[in-house]
Amino acid sequence: MKREQVFLILILVFVGGYVIGRASHKPSAATGPAMPAAAAPAQLAAASPVPAAVASPSPAPSPAPSPSPSPAPSSAPSPSPSPAPSAPADPNQIWRAVIHDDDAKKGPDSVNVKVVIFGAFGNQETVDFAPALDSIVKEFGDKVQIRWKHKVVPMPHPDSIYASEVAAAANAQGKFWPLFDKLIKNASISPSSIESAAKESGVQWDKVKKEVESGKWRMQVLRDSLLASEIAANTYPNIMVNGVRLAAPKTYDRLKPIIEEQLKKSEEQAKSMGKRWGTSFEGVELYQEIVKSGKNFEQMAGPKQTFDTAGSPILGKPTAKIQVAVFEDFQCPFCAKVGPSLKEFQKKFPNDVAIVYKHMPLDIHDKAQAAAEASMAALEQGQDKFWAYHDVLFNNQNALDQDNLVKYAEQAGLDMARFKKALESGSGKSVIGRDVGEGQRAGVSGTPSVYVNGMKYQGPRGYPPEGLEAVARTYFGL
Repeated sequence: MKREQVFLILILVFVGGYVIGRASHKPSAATGPAMPAAAAPAQLAAASPVPAAVASPSPAPSPAPSPSPSPAPSSAPSPSPSPAPSAPADPNQIWRAVIHDDDAKKGPDSVNVKVVIFGAFGNQETVDFAPALDSIVKEFGDKVQIRWKHKVVPMPHPDSIYASEVAAAANAQGKFWPLFDKLIKNASISPSSIESAAKESGVQWDKVKKEVESGKWRMQVLRDSLLASEIAANTYPNIMVNGVRLAAPKTYDRLKPIIEEQLKKSEEQAKSMGKRWGTSFEGVELYQEIVKSGKNFEQMAGPKQTFDTAGSPILGKPTAKIQVAVFEDFQCPFCAKVGPSLKEFQKKFPNDVAIVYKHMPLDIHDKAQAAAEASMAALEQGQDKFWAYHDVLFNNQNALDQDNLVKYAEQAGLDMARFKKALESGSGKSVIGRDVGEGQRAGVSGTPSVYVNGMKYQGPRGYPPEGLEAVARTYFGL
């Protein structure tokens, strides 16, 4: 055999053996190890975990709303209730969406199903949902009653409260819905457009204007908004059918089956309650009975605390009817954000509201104690000097070393010799220690913590001035 033939045979044997070997070691599709490309999802999962429902063949329950990031110890526990669930509705979860005689309403009081809508003029989401009201009336007629609640805290638009006050006044004249139809056409509102809409709706404008300027309807508007906060009606609009919440996406197609379900359920509830109490239950009476034990989050929590204000910084009259005690830390970023709201609230009611500054320097902030002592040194030159220095500290809370504390005193217009002497003496330490002790006894776990007349205020995030006004009016007769 020629050398070339032998060489060719050897090559063929080698290639054939290689092919056979590869075929015999080919991994099984069912049991073989994962190929390198298949590892990519695991790497992605490490950075962004995939919900368990992806891996499980059985359907997972609707996810709960994403919680807010856990705040640093310098922030108070979130005062806002948790958002509504994202599922279409939990028919077993009833919220205490109480109704009032002065609500704007469509449909008779005698019906057993009530759709309560918390919305705001000047809010695009409320505008988008508005056609659903016509669909409710068209499809269910007098079987269902619609009730409107004003939700203006925090304000979605600068003129939302004004529009709601005008609407409340119009409701007293029987003109709410004609005005509603005009105001809800778009989210662009202004005092002039509100006035024009009211006049076009047949409202007695001079009477409405006078009532709104006197504040006659403000209590109703803020009462509704406070109720919204207490039942976690945090988004716009918020819709409840006999206390059952419609969750996002908020469309009529998702609302309709909830109404149908509550129509059936309310009949059973009316019969059951009638047998139990030996009397008939229907309409408003039935509705209030259904929701009275519903879930809610009180904005003012007890027990009532007593705080010593002797020697404390106070903005306003020490004898003011509404005393707002605020536990703060000069390095807390959340405290810096709520300060303007508190001041705005006090400025609006200078004779009735006082802000009492309570020191709560936290261990996690290494310069908070020194800043607190410096602020008390400023207080020795008067309340106005404390608050001026207070503002400078919060505006520069990332630079509170000792040299800067002295420099800021000069910026605040303090007598530097007196300031340095007071600072060196440590004369403010006793008040600071007292405040910390009071805070600990009251259960203060973070800053800011706000107490209105000794009651823990757990209002909307950021403590908007309208929210403070709502609790002051509702609970303490401001």
